[in-house]
Amino acid sequence: MKIVIRTVLFHILCIFVFACLYYYFRDNFKPPVKEKFTILDYIFLSTTIQSGVGLTDVYPINFYGKLTMIIQQLVLIMTHVFTIYIFTV
Repeated sequence: MKIVIRTVLFHILCIFVFACLYYYFRDNFKPPVKEKFTILDYIFLSTTIQSGVGLTDVYPINFYGKLTMIIQQLVLIMTHVFTIYIFTV
């Protein structure tokens, strides 16, 4: 049970860390209309990426935005791989 709680807390931490990174690199993302997004929009982006859905209103427009999203997706994949390995051993 402890491993499940740690995994959930790790995912929540990743969501907030990457939301802050997306907000910091907000010039590398394009909203669908000419409006300013808030930190809540970047938390939504991070949550959809972390959950594996990946469907959001914001999309990357250059290298740094794409790299940040790729890193979050790799963290998600590695977390799932290690979690499955731990539960099957």
